[in-house]
Amino acid sequence: MRKSDRIRIAIGSKNPVKVKAVENVMRKIYGDVEIISFGVPTDVSHTPLSDEECMKGAIKRAKDAIELAKADLGVGMEGGIVKRLDRYFLTGWCVVIDKNGELAIGHGGGIELPKKIVEKVFGGEELGNVMDKILGIKETKRKMGAVGILTDGMIDRQEAWEKTLIYAMARKLKPELYNDLQTT
Repeated sequence: MRKSDRIRIAIGSKNPVKVKAVENVMRKIYGDVEIISFGVPTDVSHTPLSDEECMKGAIKRAKDAIELAKADLGVGMEGGIVKRLDRYFLTGWCVVIDKNGELAIGHGGGIELPKKIVEKVFGGEELGNVMDKILGIKETKRKMGAVGILTDGMIDRQEAWEKTLIYAMARKLKPELYNDLQTT
């Protein structure tokens, strides 16, 4: 795909933060793009609790989106909580799949979560709902997200997803450096 070709990009989410992140990054890379969003089920928990579960959700979102839209690229994004040493971190995974089934995968940075938030998520609540209750705000996951709250607005959820998508797109941006890696 050349920058001059208009491409169709499907994202497996209706969340406006994720959709805008995909739109911003893909326009920088490809120029004129058509973004199609689908709310697709992931077969993972509402807040995945491992890298593997996050990746599984992101892969399913990307595959379902490209198939539903008959698009050139499918994008899946899945956030979750992972344990490192004795602490818990909010993280995200992004998967981009092309028509040939080649996966490009990126992993976002981790931000340590306060213990009281982790305990509520482990108790069965979704992270976005926990953040809403703590702050008395509705739909934080469709706005600044936990990352925006915890960084006092220095990085919002959209920017975090944009960086994670850029990491995934490295494989597409510099394919000559990735030609020896397994594709699926």
